[in-house]
Formats: sequence, C-alpha cells, structure tokens
Amino acid sequence: MKLDHSYIIPSFFALIVHLVVAVVVMSEWQSSSERTPPVQVKQRVEATLIDIDSLLAQQKQIENAAIKQKAKKKATDKKVADEKLAKQRAADKKTADKKTADKKAADKKAADKKTADKKTADKKAADKKTADKKAADKKALDKKASDKKAADKKVSDKKAADKKVSDKKASDKKAADKKATDKKASDKKAADKKAADKKASDKKAADKKAADKKAADKKAADKKASDKKAADKKAADKKAADKKAADKKAADKKAADKKASDKKVVQQALEDMLDEEEAQTQMSEQQATNGQAVASAVHYIRDEITLKWVRPANALTGMVVELVIYLVPTGEVVDIEISYRDISATDAFVASVVKAVKKVGRFEKLGQLSPVLFDANFRKFTLKFKPEDLRL
Repeated sequence: MKLDHSYIIPSFFALIVHLVVAVVVMSEWQSSSERTPPVQVKQRVEATLIDIDSLLAQQKQIENAAIKQKAKKKATDKKVADEKLAKQRAADKKTADKKTADKKAADKKAADKKTADKKTADKKAADKKTADKKAADKKALDKKASDKKAADKKVSDKKAADKKVSDKKASDKKAADKKATDKKASDKKAADKKAADKKASDKKAADKKAADKKAADKKAADKKASDKKAADKKAADKKAADKKAADKKAADKKAADKKASDKKVVQQALEDMLDEEEAQTQMSEQQATNGQAVASAVHYIRDEITLKWVRPANALTGMVVELVIYLVPTGEVVDIEISYRDISATDAFVASVVKAVKKVGRFEKLGQLSPVLFDANFRKFTLKFKPEDLRL
C-alpha cells in the first residue's frame, strides 16, 4: 500500500495548531486564575466549553494555510525550479556564449597569429632585404677601401720607386763626380810623373852628352898629341906649346860646357820651384774658396732653421740638444736623429727643434755645391741647438 504523503504536512500543521490552542487556553486559564482570587466553593466543578465550529473553522483555516503554504511552496519550488532552469539556461547560454566567444577569440587569435606571422614574415623579409643591402653596401665599401688601399699602395710604390730612382741618380752622380775627381787627380799625378820623368831624362841626356863630348875631346886630344909626338920630335917645343894651347882650349871648353850645364840645371830647378809654388797657390785659393762656401752654407742653414723655429713656453737658457741631420745632394732632409740632449732640455723643446728642421724640409741652396764639397760636409752633419742661439 502506497502512502499518500500529501497529508503529512497538513496533519503536522494541524497538530501544531492544536498544541498552540492548548497552550493558549492554558495560559489564559492560568492568567485568569492569577487575576481573580480563588473563591472557595464547596464542591464546585469547573469546565471549559469548546466551540466545535470554532475549532473546525480554525482547523479549516489551518488547512487553508497549509494549502496556501503548499501552493506557496509549490510556487516557491516552481520559482526555484524556474530560477534553476533559468540559471541552467543562463549557464548553458553563458557556456554557449563562452564557447562562441572562445571560438571567436580562437578565430581572432588565429587571425591575429596569421597577421602576426605575415607581419613577422614581412619583417623577416624586410630585415633580410636590409641585411642584404647592408651586406652589399659593406661589400661596396670594402671594395672601395680595397681599391683605395691598392691606389695608395700604387702611389706609395711609385713614390718609393721615384725615391729609389732619385737616390740611384744621386748615387750615380756622386760616383761619376768621384770618378771625375779621381781621374783628375790621376791625370795630375800622371802629368807630374811625366814632367818629373822628362826632367830626369833631359838631365840624363845632358849629362851623357857632356860625358860623350868630354870623352871625344879627350880622345881627339890624345890622338893629336900622339900624332904630334910621332911626326916630329923636333917640333917638341912647338908640340908642347900646341899641346898646352890645346889643353887650355879643352879646359876652357870643358869649363864653358860645365857652366852651361849647371846653368841649365839651375834654370830647370827654378822652373820646377815656380810650378810647385803656383800649384800650392792654386790649392790654397781653392781651399779658401771651399771654406768660404762651407761657411756660407752653414750660415744659410742656421738662418733657415731660425726662421722656422717657434720657441716653446718652457724653453730656458742652458737647454741644449744636438741633432744629426741626413741630406741628399738636392738639400732635402731624409732623416733626423737626436744624438744628445741636456738633462734640462724638455720634450717640448726637443720636439720644437725637430719640427723646425722638418718644416724647412729642403735646403735648396745646398744643391749648388759641388758633389765633393757636399759629401765632405753636408751629407751628414750635426746641429747643436740652444734657446739663445743656433750653432752647427
């Protein structure tokens, strides 16, 4: 048998109502008993009348309330179910909307990714293009730098070749000048030797001629004396006189020949002495001329360096620096060395002197000197420099 659960709640409410009514009645009875002093009535029976209609009406009200409550609960349950359904539907809609939104977001994300990928690919292509252009520009710059370096090397090589040719030309000229000088000295030595040999030969010929003449004269005199002695002893006195005259004549001739020979020797010695004095005079004049040329060149170098030198602020009297300067026959400075510097000489002072020489660069007037004079005095020379003056 299946129980009808629809009466449980109304019955429960009816029981509660009865209990409430009983409690109320008991409360009213007690309160009324407390308000009215009890009257002792002998053998009094108290009873309470209950109105059945009222109770039925109350029960009906309770039932109606229960029904209303049930309807209200049903409405509430329906409302809850509707709310639950609405929430479920809302949740389903929210899920669907979320799914749609997620799909839309996924589609947007895919589209954004596609756009980003395209943008990345475009950027990568642009970067590659930029990198290729940069690499091409670098390659062009490197080629340009390489071409410039090759051109500079070509210019440097040409300059070195020109310098080599110039140095060779200067060296050849120096060798030619030295050869000419050596030849001139050799020719002079040969000429001097030839003159001395000729002088000795002439003297020897003259001595031989005198000796031959003396021997011939002696031989003739001896023959004449022998003939005279053999021809006539009778004419001994005359022969003796003739012999004496002949001897005197021979002696006079011999004395005259000797006198002439001595005079010739003295004349030759005098001429040689005059030639030697003339040669010494020419040499002295040449040395004096060379000395004047060297002194003039020294003054010229001093003046040129003085004009180019800028005195540094810390240059003081007593500072000394010596430079060794190397030149070529054109007067161009090819190298500078610092051979000595005083302990008080500052770097600025030494640098100013070197800079002054470099600023001159070339002493043009030295090219007018003879190669021999230049090589002897100016191919390598020392410059002693002080703040108060310049001295070589």
